Amino acid sequence: MHVAITGASSGIGAALARELGRAGHTLTLVARRRALLDDLAAELGNTTLVVEHDLANPDTATAWLATAEAAHGPIDVLVNNAGMENTGPTIAADPAVFRKMIDLNLTTPLLLARALLPAMTARGSGMIINVASVAALVAPPMQAYYGATKAGLAMFSETVRGELAGTGVHVLTVYPGPVKTAMGDSARVAFGDKVPPVPEGTPEELASLIHAAMQRKAPRLIYPRMYTAARWLGPVARALVNRFAPRR
Repeated sequence: MHVAITGASSGIGAALARELGRAGHTLTLVARRRALLDDLAAELGNTTLVVEHDLANPDTATAWLATAEAAHGPIDVLVNNAGMENTGPTIAADPAVFRKMIDLNLTTPLLLARALLPAMTARGSGMIINVASVAALVAPPMQAYYGATKAGLAMFSETVRGELAGTGVHVLTVYPGPVKTAMGDSARVAFGDKVPPVPEGTPEELASLIHAAMQRKAPRLIYPRMYTAARWLGPVARALVNRFAPRR
């Protein structure tokens, strides 16, 4: 099975590449940092294609697809994992930064899904995995723009799943909460010591759970599991987050 993973050079993307590579899947890994991709590909073996590409530019968001499919055939699974975060006061946000985040976190995943879904539905098989965030469910202060992009991706993902019912094409929405990655570390630095310690997961455990969710065609995955309550107790979760959130 040919799996394409965006944002594969580190964090959740790299952990998922290792998880699926060990399972014998053919991989296309897409990110900006070529050296990290090359190191990962060398670790995984010669069924891994590396594509250096800036996914924040919507005008060229889908340009790498032809290269990937020429090398490994049709993409069976697309993992929309690439993303960026911008934690800070909403009124002080740089418009250039949050516009880039909208393109990378939301516009590009939608364009990639739109490019691949016609062929998937024609074949009667395929999967889109969209990595959203628990921030789409609990609306944490200081992450208004990030939360908006992830909420948009989650809504797209949940909507398209129902639309594709019976086509043989599945959509899995992943909602990571705090996970020990470089991006997560930068968010914690921005929040400072005003937020109490919260349960934190690892990229490796999340990758294993995503693989299992792929196999059973689960509709969604929320991780760490305690954050599942946020989906059903949205107002309560938001009230708790607002209570402990730093003020600016």
